[in-house]
Amino acid sequence: MKTISIFILTAFLVIFNLKAQDYNKQFDAFQKAVQAKNSQALQPFISTEMSIPSLLTKEQLRPELLEQIFADVFKRIDKVILKEYNANEIVVFYDFKDEKTKDRSSSIILDPKGKIKEIKIIAELIKEEREKTASKDAEQPIADEFTKKYPAKKVEFKTPDDRVIVGNLYDIGINKPVILLGHQAGSNKYEYADIAPKLNEMGYNALAIDLSGGGKFAAHDNETLGRGTDVGNDRGLIQRRTGQEINVAVDYLFKKYNQKVIIWGSSLSANFAILVASRNENTKAVISFSGLASQLSRVIPQIKEPIFMTSSLEEVPRVNQLLKDNSKENVTHFIPKGEGDHGSRVLWNGQPYAEEYWVAVKAFLNKLK
Repeated sequence: MKTISIFILTAFLVIFNLKAQDYNKQFDAFQKAVQAKNSQALQPFISTEMSIPSLLTKEQLRPELLEQIFADVFKRIDKVILKEYNANEIVVFYDFKDEKTKDRSSSIILDPKGKIKEIKIIAELIKEEREKTASKDAEQPIADEFTKKYPAKKVEFKTPDDRVIVGNLYDIGINKPVILLGHQAGSNKYEYADIAPKLNEMGYNALAIDLSGGGKFAAHDNETLGRGTDVGNDRGLIQRRTGQEINVAVDYLFKKYNQKVIIWGSSLSANFAILVASRNENTKAVISFSGLASQLSRVIPQIKEPIFMTSSLEEVPRVNQLLKDNSKENVTHFIPKGEGDHGSRVLWNGQPYAEEYWVAVKAFLNKLK
């Protein structure tokens, strides 16, 4: 009996050891991928269940996004050293090029078939980067030379049901192109306090309006709501009024400047900017920062005018989903290299990723001239 038990135990250890030692191909491929700074060598070993826990699900982790993440992470690594194999795990030591990034050991997790379903160093580095940039991120617009050079003028106009819409108009001339600026939910026209003056400097009139889907922001009240039009928590009413206000503002600007209007939205207002553009013939183009409503996949193909769509890097898969059935060439989808941010706030002074977004916006606007 004792002999049988020893035999079984020995057999188990042999099998376990074989499994633990069966990841040479996976590690070699990972090492090659790191050296090449792309995932090509690793592709045969990536599980369809791969995710980045707490950051991206397997559904969100589309191939193009995964490749970009691999490239961004691998370029920071100087070399990888194998420490050990365990059951469903390769433990690797990472030597980083950047002296500020701590060298460390981390695991690559595999499924029972030997496919890689998680590379823990990716989530670790992304979280560390977020922590670093969080303290640097601007929490509100920051004044600069352009905010002083191009002061705003308050304007008011009414909806068909006699509600007052309040906005800040940044006017540089009747013959200059014009952009309507809509804010995120819970925000107001001061979301564009350091964005609109830059648009002036680029040669555009701009109108930033307070929408019903807003609130107090940057120590400023939402004046449209302050005119006795508080919508409380009625989500349906908020959405109806926000859409109506953007539509009315487009017509207001069209009448004032006698030209079609570029509609620019941020998060909530980006959804309605796209919707209004599909219906209002006074639209020249649409700019969407984090317009992510699923219904937009049906609306976007209806729009003939140029569309610029962008988002944070994390939101890219959702934008891709909106565009997957759109074969028209009028859509520009800007995918940031950095983490980015949700909504137009990514353009504020002091935001670490603002520059690449501004370059993309300027390129799109230049095509409209």
